[in-house]
Amino acid sequence: MRSPRNTATSTALALALATAITGCSPLATSTETPSPTVGSTTVLQATDTDAQINTAINAMTTFPEVLDPRIWNGMTIKQDVRERTIAIVNELVASVGVKDLRIDAIDLFGSNASYEYDDSADLGVHVFTSSPTLTPEVLTPILKQISDGIARKIEGKIFFYGVPLEVTLHADRTASYQPQKGIGNYSFTKDSWVSVPTKQPNNYDKVRMLADAKFYIAKYNALIAEYEAQPRGFECGRFDELDNEMSDYRNAGFAAGSGSRSTENLTYRLLRRISVNIPDGVDTSQEECELLRDSLS
Repeated sequence: MRSPRNTATSTALALALATAITGCSPLATSTETPSPTVGSTTVLQATDTDAQINTAINAMTTFPEVLDPRIWNGMTIKQDVRERTIAIVNELVASVGVKDLRIDAIDLFGSNASYEYDDSADLGVHVFTSSPTLTPEVLTPILKQISDGIARKIEGKIFFYGVPLEVTLHADRTASYQPQKGIGNYSFTKDSWVSVPTKQPNNYDKVRMLADAKFYIAKYNALIAEYEAQPRGFECGRFDELDNEMSDYRNAGFAAGSGSRSTENLTYRLLRRISVNIPDGVDTSQEECELLRDSLS
């Protein structure tokens, strides 16, 4: 969940980084997030029918046989992708204003380190850091705010051959980011696989995926409807509660040993591929809600 706004990353940095690896120029539009009109909301409800959800389920359970050729040459990452990623991460970490922040590892996780990617998949880069003066407990909330600022600045603006870049900073390597057999984890730092991906067993149930997706769509839509009815008096933390609930649901599939093709993980990914990206929607809604709450009119 994104934290309230911060100024850790500059607009100038975002513009400097916004040149894609394909050589495209930075976007001409401003990178600043526009302030909402006081009393108004800009979020949308999901409108997907059962048929549309089932079409999305069928599409995302048709898995590729090779790693994404936009990023990989067989099992070897394209060197321009690796070099540009490291350069961007180094510049970001140098700019964040945390004294003596060190990069310990730059890793790739997620669908583009696996056989579960699709056209909507991003390049999920995770940067593990440390500081001689700050403990992980102190550093974690700082890096969370910085990561949220980075996301707002570069999200949807840097692409590697059509794949959007996402960068997240961490103060330590938690259990979720420990190597797991068969789950892809590539090290940009060492230019080698930490854990080589294998084609995962199909542990999903399409009927449950439809039911669970509809459950979260309904819950999200109801929350948005309440917010739209009375945005100024809405408890913004309720968006965070839904975000955490969906994350816990997704993680339950991994905890049960069902892997990346569990009903839970695939349903969570499905919620990002329907008419409204619901996990992103709760983030955006909470930010907007907090801005409205703090405004005077």
